[in-house]
Amino acid sequence: MLQQQNNKILCVYAKSQTYTNTVYEHLCSFKKYSKYSWFYCDFQKLEQVLSTCNKFQVIVIHYSVRLPFGQINQAVQSILKKLRAIKVLFIQDEYDHTNATINIMKKIAFDLVFTAVPEASIEKIYPKYNFPKTRFVSNYTGYVPEKIESLFLPAPPPSKRVLTVCYRGRKLPIRYGRLAQEKFIIGSRVKKFCQKNNIPCDIDWEEDARIYGNAWYRFILTAKAMLGTESGSNVFDWDNTIQKNISQHMKSKPFLSEKIIYNKFVKQHEVPGLMNQISPRIFEMAAGRTVMILFEGTYSGILKPDVHYLALKKNFKNLGQIFTRLKKEKIDLMAEAAFDHLVSSGKYSYREFVKMVDRELDQLIRLQALPPITNDPDLPEFMTAIHAFPKKSKWGQNWKKYFWLYLPQRLGPLAKKTFKHPFVQRLLKPV
Repeated sequence: MLQQQNNKILCVYAKSQTYTNTVYEHLCSFKKYSKYSWFYCDFQKLEQVLSTCNKFQVIVIHYSVRLPFGQINQAVQSILKKLRAIKVLFIQDEYDHTNATINIMKKIAFDLVFTAVPEASIEKIYPKYNFPKTRFVSNYTGYVPEKIESLFLPAPPPSKRVLTVCYRGRKLPIRYGRLAQEKFIIGSRVKKFCQKNNIPCDIDWEEDARIYGNAWYRFILTAKAMLGTESGSNVFDWDNTIQKNISQHMKSKPFLSEKIIYNKFVKQHEVPGLMNQISPRIFEMAAGRTVMILFEGTYSGILKPDVHYLALKKNFKNLGQIFTRLKKEKIDLMAEAAFDHLVSSGKYSYREFVKMVDRELDQLIRLQALPPITNDPDLPEFMTAIHAFPKKSKWGQNWKKYFWLYLPQRLGPLAKKTFKHPFVQRLLKPV
């Protein structure tokens, strides 16, 4: 094993993005599980740190820092290029400004890139002739935090929960194509079905309805099931031409439908299956033992329909059948199966993820034969911890509503009486 005390890693991140659980957990996992010593620096202080402290064997740029948007300026790029340190990049959302990102990656000369592009598609996005000396490793956009199940305690079985289905999505611009639109499509169609059939639900996709922090985990427990889709976009806007063409056309014809915009500017660029990947939300649903209603898909090859989730056809023809199945107590067994496979097994944990990262770093450190750091100066205090950036969600302001949703799950024999109260019935009316 390598001597961890002599191998220091500087992780550059954007503290403004740590309000989301996934970003914060991803960042924390390295310090928690790696055998190396990790230090952290907000990208705005990077130039200052590099000019005063050159004691890191590895420099990591985290995906919370967006390369094509000037967060790593040209002066810092030049400094990074000259450093003898191993340079590592974690990157996501690679379908935006792809060429600009690639140019920066080539200038800095990263040795190792952890990409959200599935392994089968890496050569299509990052051909070897562009990166002859860079190793690309496909990884998921998030993993299972340690003891995440404790955040969901006490967790009533799905069959005993009050709401039937819940969901929070996001309506992305049509420029991202069909796969990205599925997040909105599944929410809007299922919400209409619930309203028509008087099924208790809490489904929304507006920005002000988003939920953060521990409130998100509590929200997952409010319903028997939660909706989900594969993540990613199969439309790469290499030089921002697609978005420019859409914006320019909309100036003269502002009322064009999204269908026309898609067919005219986007459809020819969409490559089905290029970026489809499992989302960290899948792991969160499994940890909460909440039944997953997911669009049919591959989900990175780790989920099986009717074993781990209820597969919803994209034409919604089996939607009624799925809600019929949710009325049966057998759904508890499916939720347990997903929990056992995704959470209890430990296969998809941050601990296993960081072990993989460490193995990749081991190889690079051996190959480059970097000398260990013997002089161990005191580093600035701000580099020893990740600075979380809190963001409040409006969901938390509606705590009275969700208190009543939880109450029937907690009171046992009194649940029926509480649930039948007219005031509670008004609160539980489909939204």
